[in-house]
Amino acid sequence: MSNRPAKCFAFLLAMLLCASAVFSQTASRPEAAPSPKPLLPAGAPDLSGNWLIAPGKSSWDPSDEAGKNPDQMPMTPWARAKLKAARPPFGANETFENTNDPVQKYCDPPGLTRLYTYPWQFTVVQTPGAVYLLYEYFHIWRVVAMNQSHNPDADSTWLGDSVGKYEGDTLVIDTIGLNDKSWLDQVGHPHSDKLHTVERLRRVDHDTLQLELTVDDSKAYTKVLTSKRLFKWSSFPLGETMCSLSETQSFQKNIINRTNPSPKK
Repeated sequence: MSNRPAKCFAFLLAMLLCASAVFSQTASRPEAAPSPKPLLPAGAPDLSGNWLIAPGKSSWDPSDEAGKNPDQMPMTPWARAKLKAARPPFGANETFENTNDPVQKYCDPPGLTRLYTYPWQFTVVQTPGAVYLLYEYFHIWRVVAMNQSHNPDADSTWLGDSVGKYEGDTLVIDTIGLNDKSWLDQVGHPHSDKLHTVERLRRVDHDTLQLELTVDDSKAYTKVLTSKRLFKWSSFPLGETMCSLSETQSFQKNIINRTNPSPKK
C-alpha cells in the first residue's frame, strides 16, 4: 500500500522550510535602506514594498481557507467534475501520487489567483501609466494598465488583461481574458476562461497590505465569491524562485518515492 501521509509530510516539510527560511532571513537581516519614492499620480496611495505571503491558506473559499472541505464551494456540475478529477498537493484530497497539478507536473504558470497562495513574496511598482506586480515565485510579472478600458481583441492568456484605477486609498485591478489552464487555488478548484476577477489592494498600515479578491465565473461557480488576505511588509529582497522540471523530477525520485516503498510481493 502507498504511504501517502509520509509523502505529503515530506513535501509539506520542504514547503515549510522554504517559508521558514524567508521569515527567519527577514527577521535577522538589517532593515534595508528606504527605496526611492515611486512616481505616484497625485493623491494615489503608496503600495510600494515587498510583501510576504503567509503560508497556510490554500483555498479561496472564505469559510474554508485551508481547503479541508473543498466540495462545499458553490460549484456548477462542470466545476464539480473538474474538482473530483483533480489530484492536488494540498487540502482534503492532497496527494503526490500521479498528480495532475499543472504546476507540479509541468511547471505551468500557477495563474493569477493561485499566485497569492504560495509562501513567497511579491512587490508592487507604481508609475503614472501602469502598475507592475512582480512575484518572487516563478519570477512572474504583471502589467496593470491604469485608467484604460480592456482590450476587446486580447487573446486568452495565463494572467489575462488587467486594467486598474485608484478609488481613494485602494488600487482596484479588473482582469478578464484568462485561459482555463490553471487552477483557482492549491486544492484543485477549477476556473473557466470566463473568469473575471477584481483585486482591491489597500495598505492598512505601513507593514500590512490587504487584498480583497472577487471571483466571478458563472461557468464554474453559482455565485460570486469574495475573500480577503493580509500580507506583511518585508525588508528581505526578492530572490530567485523558479519552477524547474528537472528539480521537480529529482525531488520526486529522491524524496517522495523513497518515502513510498513498493509493497513486498
